Amino acid sequence: MLLPLKPLVAALALTGSAVVQAAPLFDSVTAFLTHLTTNPPNAAQHLDLKTPSSDPTGLNTISTLSSSAQSALQKNQAYLLLINATPFTLRRTGGHSYQMPAWDNSFPDLVQPGQSVRVYIEAKTHKDDAAEMRYVVDELGGREVEFQYRGRDGPVLQVAWKSLAAVNNPVGSVRKLVWHQGNNVPFVLAAAPSARNTNFDPTQELMASPGLPTAGWMKQGYERMHCLKLREIALPGTHNSGMSLLTGGTPLVKARPESVQCHASQMTVGKQLEAGARWFDVRPVIAGGKWATGHYTFFNGIKLPGGLAKVPGLGDLAKEIGKLGGGDKEMVLEGWQGGNGQYIADIVREVNEFTEKNPGELVVINLSHGLNTDTFSRNPDAHLSQQEWERLMTQLLAVKNRATHITQPNVDLTYLTLSDLLPPANNGDASRRGSAVLLVVDDITSDNNQRVDLSKFANQGFFFRGQLAIFDSYADTNNLNNMISDQFAKMQTHRTKADDAMFLLSWTLTQPPETTIIGSIVQYAQDANMALGEKLWAQGRMTRQTYPNVVSVDAFDGDGEVSGLVAAINWWLTGECPAL
Repeated sequence: MLLPLKPLVAALALTGSAVVQAAPLFDSVTAFLTHLTTNPPNAAQHLDLKTPSSDPTGLNTISTLSSSAQSALQKNQAYLLLINATPFTLRRTGGHSYQMPAWDNSFPDLVQPGQSVRVYIEAKTHKDDAAEMRYVVDELGGREVEFQYRGRDGPVLQVAWKSLAAVNNPVGSVRKLVWHQGNNVPFVLAAAPSARNTNFDPTQELMASPGLPTAGWMKQGYERMHCLKLREIALPGTHNSGMSLLTGGTPLVKARPESVQCHASQMTVGKQLEAGARWFDVRPVIAGGKWATGHYTFFNGIKLPGGLAKVPGLGDLAKEIGKLGGGDKEMVLEGWQGGNGQYIADIVREVNEFTEKNPGELVVINLSHGLNTDTFSRNPDAHLSQQEWERLMTQLLAVKNRATHITQPNVDLTYLTLSDLLPPANNGDASRRGSAVLLVVDDITSDNNQRVDLSKFANQGFFFRGQLAIFDSYADTNNLNNMISDQFAKMQTHRTKADDAMFLLSWTLTQPPETTIIGSIVQYAQDANMALGEKLWAQGRMTRQTYPNVVSVDAFDGDGEVSGLVAAINWWLTGECPAL
């Protein structure tokens, strides 16, 4: 018997330019669907929730849940993830609640420096549900901040800045947090460890997120980061950065456009910049003679059962698979499959607009997985030629604020300080810097399988990947807990001191290649991102020697949550610089 299906979303697992080998033939639709759903991703398993896990497969509906689960879903419940990345202790002084089954006893008496706590919140979904909880910072003269819940127009969880202030959060202001039903709602306070020993001004030196000025967070932190080497700094990053929309692709993907487009987020590169991202994974392709971003995988005989066209929601997809080989009786996924995202010209325009408007920001664009989709045919080893790469780099000369001031041959960029990487402002003020864009080419050519030759573009802001010492290895799993274990184990191995090579934390889930009818990748990514703050800032996870330099995610959010969780590392864990 077939599993109860609502219209399914195809989410083709395209993993760059990897070659996916043949898999055994599934002899029936039932066997295939059973394979897909026997071990669904446990995207919310890390949470001790009273509600069921979220369901990225799309195979469950509320009607299939137990009565107790349905009852739980009628409550407003979440976890305030309170991260105190400051040298100050937060002391609870009291609060009040009305119609809140979980509030008063959930908050700890103290939140110690460097501590992360999860506060369970539950309301009854009435409009007059309300609660407050106050904390003071004794080391700052008893200045007060208050957490509030409001049922009206909600659920709303917010922070009221009573007598305490932070950057972009003045006294008297109220900052709404983004409510995530049944999941983490992060709030971060961050300040340098030396803040207790100086004339600390919270309005200039206390960072809070949400509330981080994401478009200019590096400029905001330059005073304390200017002497840090790139390998000592932490940057928010995005995976498959240009894939926020579908501008073309193979017929199979165009039949199900949601299969590729959400690998990064629903935001363009320009919007990601505004939201705080500073590391970008851009994969250039030639499509119809134009340069675009792309996401493609070569399938070498993935066999699927016939009869898929009869499954609700899969007709168009099954039809396109049938055209690839085998017809309706034995469908075979073969050859290059994928889609195109933003055009390179649009990314250039957005980067220019951002850096012109926001001086003092470092932008790293990693270029890899280059393909000519007009000619790659069924060649699994397809790459761009040297001539094609030179055409692309010629177009990228239109990027303004390229790091042309870095002219040392074969320099290891990770040993340059932020003040080295960002050019001085025209007025000579050491505390003011321009923005800089590093264009890092990480690919080989189709001519001789050698790395792309950058000699014609020397001193033009282009660098090969060997000049950026970084460990980057993704987990290649669709299981959240397995991904978390894999990435943190690698961080503990490869990042044992602050002067080690950079470490990229690949906080991404990868779907198995045959799962062409499983739910949207953006749901996987959003669930994974909800676990980021809880797991990254868990007690003992990071130290002043061991922390990620790039945190790369899919579904990068526009509310500054990921940016705040990563940027806070630069306030609390990295070294400190002398005053300018």
